[in-house]
Amino acid sequence: MAGATGWLRGVVKEVNSGDQVTVVSSGSAGHAQIAPGERHLRPEKRFFLSGIAAPRLGRRDGKTEDEPYAWASREALRRKLVGKPCVFKIDRVQEQEGRAPLEFGSLFVNDSENAALAQVSAGLARAKGFGGKGGDGDQDPFRQAEEGAKERGKGLWAFSSGGKSAKDASANGAPAGKKKRRGGGAKKKAAAAAAAAGLVPVRKARLPRQRKVVQVGHGDGGEESAQDLMQAWQARNVAWVPAVVESVGNPHVLRVAIPDPPAAADPLVLANKVNGGTLGAGGAKKEEEDAEPMGCRLATVFLAGVGCPLVSKRDSPGVVEPFAVRAKVFVENLVLNQDVQIKFEGQDKFGNLYCSVQREVSGVVVNVAEGLLKEGLARIADWSSRMLAPMAASRLRQAEKGAKAQKAGVWHDYVAPAAGEGFDSDGVGGVFKAVVTEVVSGDTLVVWVQKERSERRVQLSSIRAPRLPSRANNNQGDPWAQEAKEVLRQKTIGKEVTVKMDYTRKVPVGGAAAKEGGGEGQQQQQTRTLSFATVLLGEQNLAGLLLARGLASTVKHRSDDDTSACYEDLVEAETKAQKARKGLHSGKTPSPPGRVNDLGTNGSLAKSKQFLPFLQRSDRVHAVVDYVLSGHRFRMSIPKDSLSVTFALSEVRCPGRGDPFSDEALKYARLHCTQRDVEIEVFDIDRAGTFTGRLHLPQQTHHGKRVDFSQSLAAAGLAKVSGYGVPAGSPLVAAQNRAKAQRVGLWQDWEEPTAEDLAAAAAAQAGADSAEKVREVETLKVRAVNVVSGGLFYAQRADDQTASLLQEIGALSLGGSDGSNNAGSFRSGEVVLCRYAGDGQVYRARVESYDATSKMYTVFYLDFGNRAQCPAKDLGVLSMGMQSSAPLAFACRLAHVKAPGLEEDYGYEAAEFLQELVGRGQTLCAAVEERVSETLAGSRKPETVLRVRVTDPATNDDVAIEMVRNGLARVERQGRFAKASEAVKALRQEEEVARKDHLHIWQYGDCGSDEEDGPAWGSRR
Repeated sequence: MAGATGWLRGVVKEVNSGDQVTVVSSGSAGHAQIAPGERHLRPEKRFFLSGIAAPRLGRRDGKTEDEPYAWASREALRRKLVGKPCVFKIDRVQEQEGRAPLEFGSLFVNDSENAALAQVSAGLARAKGFGGKGGDGDQDPFRQAEEGAKERGKGLWAFSSGGKSAKDASANGAPAGKKKRRGGGAKKKAAAAAAAAGLVPVRKARLPRQRKVVQVGHGDGGEESAQDLMQAWQARNVAWVPAVVESVGNPHVLRVAIPDPPAAADPLVLANKVNGGTLGAGGAKKEEEDAEPMGCRLATVFLAGVGCPLVSKRDSPGVVEPFAVRAKVFVENLVLNQDVQIKFEGQDKFGNLYCSVQREVSGVVVNVAEGLLKEGLARIADWSSRMLAPMAASRLRQAEKGAKAQKAGVWHDYVAPAAGEGFDSDGVGGVFKAVVTEVVSGDTLVVWVQKERSERRVQLSSIRAPRLPSRANNNQGDPWAQEAKEVLRQKTIGKEVTVKMDYTRKVPVGGAAAKEGGGEGQQQQQTRTLSFATVLLGEQNLAGLLLARGLASTVKHRSDDDTSACYEDLVEAETKAQKARKGLHSGKTPSPPGRVNDLGTNGSLAKSKQFLPFLQRSDRVHAVVDYVLSGHRFRMSIPKDSLSVTFALSEVRCPGRGDPFSDEALKYARLHCTQRDVEIEVFDIDRAGTFTGRLHLPQQTHHGKRVDFSQSLAAAGLAKVSGYGVPAGSPLVAAQNRAKAQRVGLWQDWEEPTAEDLAAAAAAQAGADSAEKVREVETLKVRAVNVVSGGLFYAQRADDQTASLLQEIGALSLGGSDGSNNAGSFRSGEVVLCRYAGDGQVYRARVESYDATSKMYTVFYLDFGNRAQCPAKDLGVLSMGMQSSAPLAFACRLAHVKAPGLEEDYGYEAAEFLQELVGRGQTLCAAVEERVSETLAGSRKPETVLRVRVTDPATNDDVAIEMVRNGLARVERQGRFAKASEAVKALRQEEEVARKDHLHIWQYGDCGSDEEDGPAWGSRR
């Protein structure tokens, strides 16, 4: 092409000035013709148009200014020629000493339009003179065109007088290169100066404003920073800024000319007025020859979100990467010297400006980065793609995914990852049905797969919900985390969903293990594999649901990451939530949750007792099961009362941990109860502060009725009926009988008793009954009211007569007297009415002594078994009827066991434990073994003490066994039934275990002796 002298065909690549162009041959104009391994740029020809001279542009560094109409001349030629096919030839070559020769040629576009002649006709170039050395040939058409432009006052000839142009007028004093002032003063001064120079304005009396070039960027010796440029346009609310691409370096690095941000208020007006319409939005053009270009800023910008093969490297000059030339040609053909729109996305740490660039081609907007990715000429740059809006980044990823699938460009040797990696039989893309059993967080579910009879933990693909609080790392949690989890729980828990597996990912779990055979300090990070899936509830995508409510955000994946199959829909949902300012995007923090009373922690027994009456009176209480601790034990919250409680089923018991079918019972309870909305009936509270009662599942119906979960467990053979007083004909017993008949669960080895077995059982029962009659065991229902020591307590009968008498006494009062005259007036042993300082109520008491110094009475409360000192004003006279009524409180001592006294080691611990067992106000079953007369501590006279075996009907726990099991009591060595009783045998078995474990009183081995009269153990001396 360098030696060509005839007519050639080509494509105009670039317009350098109003009379200079760069042309490439037609054979190398398209990027598809460039070989992948090409190392050389395509050949091109740069030459001046013969026969004309356009005004000179100033230097880019601003050291020289543009001549009048230089920028307008260049812009008019650029709009006419760039990217169009042409026919051209080189007319002559002018040699220059020490410099490259200058070439002059003719160029035609649109088959017959002479580009040079068009410039002269528009008044944007002058025809050169005739004759002389180096003449350019016949000038008649150019002279005629110039004369016509002068007559019409076009461009340079806006002022015409004696053949003078605008340049000449400027030299004679017209303000050609000065800035336009606001208002009409500038026009008047320009007209006056022109008149003084002898010029008569033909069409209008003004000269074009010069282009003022401002370099942007510190690396370019700029006068303005990229941050200032961004802020200037952002202040005018213009998202897409008009610009012209001046040059292309590496394919993703562009040099652009950006107009000054005008001061107009309307962004649409700004976009179409800037730079005289030559840099308008969408390439808007103003065809007026005398357009007045405004100043512009030259900036180097990088395409956000992509990285291309490099044509040149600073550290490796001359090294061209594969597909780099093809990518450069693609970008040059698309945007070089074209009107484009750019959107400022952000800056890197070096101050480089990253933008999105697009151009309208035949009515279709083409994004440069997206086009490069579709052609396989770029890869996604993860760090800069995070600057983009989610939808824009998604489009880039989809474009790259398409190039990978077609193995285009740099992906010619791409191999997709093997399907099925990291999954079971379902594999990647596997679809299965499952039931949601737990919502771990706003983006994590646990589902029950019926086909596998197991649970799976899945994460929602391509989204991230706010993190929940974590005690492990003292994390306080993120705003909206609880809201996201609750929405997911209400929507999905217990419902069937469709799970579509998308991908897996390995994440570190913390900690490290040393590699085998590795050197010192060499470690291997522990990881776990997470499964990510698209989960559908019907036709609704759960991830899209959270994004639409602003309760999650999409993950900005790396270019080589797998994503959700419907990632674009997720991005669109997030974009809508952002526009609507919902949830995370609202800029607000949700109201903090109210304070919750946690009654399930240790030491909360007293607080639990305070709430027990309210829950008992509420009949069925709405609750949410937070955790399943075992088959019959749950941790749940009661939203209405802001309570968090531990709840246990009172009528059934599941196998304990490690026992057969314990795991099955736990799985059954998790599947049916975890995070469900339930209703509970509270009956009582046990010694650990656990509420007991029934649990109903309202969402499960059986012939229109709620399901009692105790019956479900019994029917599945995963629990046994153990409640106190369950009628033989109740539905619960019937469910257990069905499980027995079907031989399921715990009853799989159960054999129906034969007639002989029934007869033997009846005989055994008769023998036991007769033995009980011989021993004349009396059974009482009592309520413990005062624990004296580890083996002694006072109790009341739990009957209507006791309640009636207590109510009658509570209705009494001391009267209006201040009691000042009562000092010393009550005798020892007299029954009086006494106010108890603990609650301010009055009770019956017996006076035991009077201290004249302190004027205090020592009294014994007859109905509760405790002593106290009271002032005289708190005592009053009691009627004879009340005095003669028998005391309601009677002393009880645990039979067959001996607990340490308060003055002995572990005495207080034993008393506190007994208080937990019997002192919660519950009704106890007391079997009286015998009655003995004892003089108790603090008493002067002996009183009748009942030796009893006490059980808790709610739990069927034997109090004596619990004391011995925990090492706080021992079995008596002597007694009426020390050898024969089955109860004693059970106590001895528990005692042996506690002795081996050295619990409490057995800490140092044996603690007692065969002699009951001597000190039992470790008495303090």
